[in-house]
Amino acid sequence: MPTLTTQYVYFGASGPHTRQPRATTSYGGFNPIPGLNPSGTATLATGSPFQPGLVEPTLSAGGTEFSFAFQSVSGLTEGGQVSYVASTPPPVGTVGTSPVLVLVVYVPQGIPDGNGDPGAVIDAFNETTGALVDNSFVAVTPDDSGDSITDTANVDGWVDTKNTAYTITADHPNIGPYASLPTTATFDQWVVLTDPNPPTSLVSGANLTPGKGGTVYALAFYKNPVVTKTKELVAEKNLKEFIKEKEMDKIHKENILEVGKSQVVENPIKGNKESIELPGTGNQGDPGELGGEVRALNQRVSQLEAALKASQKGKAFIKAADRPSVGTAKTRKTKDR
Repeated sequence: MPTLTTQYVYFGASGPHTRQPRATTSYGGFNPIPGLNPSGTATLATGSPFQPGLVEPTLSAGGTEFSFAFQSVSGLTEGGQVSYVASTPPPVGTVGTSPVLVLVVYVPQGIPDGNGDPGAVIDAFNETTGALVDNSFVAVTPDDSGDSITDTANVDGWVDTKNTAYTITADHPNIGPYASLPTTATFDQWVVLTDPNPPTSLVSGANLTPGKGGTVYALAFYKNPVVTKTKELVAEKNLKEFIKEKEMDKIHKENILEVGKSQVVENPIKGNKESIELPGTGNQGDPGELGGEVRALNQRVSQLEAALKASQKGKAFIKAADRPSVGTAKTRKTKDR
């Protein structure tokens, strides 16, 4: 049965943080909140509905206050489910065969600026898998000829805004050495994690535009295409048809093997029976080798049937000895009397 795991984490980067390669992939690449993990696992029934419970809008742990950012559920048949309000859980989904992960994400209150400079702290999150990913995912404008700002944004998840305002455009994650996000994933939206509570705000479109001197903490959300019920039914139907064809093929081969054994057939012309031994009796390997012999046998039977019909044309159905006396023969017998 599928397992259920709940993890309480926070996005605590302040300033540059290495994305390529990421320091850890545990807890989806986030930091676990002290004292709340691990939460243990439970089991769910495949096909049953599932919806996580409500969570606290703020938490206190290790001397730090945390504000709720979002809650995601991955592993359901509908794909990733997300809620950005602590008092509203993600939508109800259906348990499939995959493990279900509930990820409750917070941000520390009063996050300091990175390295003393204002800027955009960014990263990419796949809501279908419930984890941060390492792909290069943004282009930054304006940029110098060496693309150093774009490179820094993708490698370190940081764009310094001390002297300039920028447009950070999320795009389809490229392939490359850190392409852990499937190429079928598509950009969903920017989710800005800001304090005070409620921390989360959504950005319409692919452009994140931190102003000069502004600080912002944001995740670009991506998701994998959902496999619809129609596609699942088509796939199931195709599988059933494949199994049916295999079974019919098996029956067909078994019938050919039976014909390959010694057969006794009646010769309709000679009136006796002939024993016909087809090749392959001792070694019933590939039944396809008997195909020619079976066709020859069918052809021979057809020829015999045709010959029988031809030989019977013009002949009376009743034997001569059993015919009644009629016509001339009957008159002669009468006169003899």
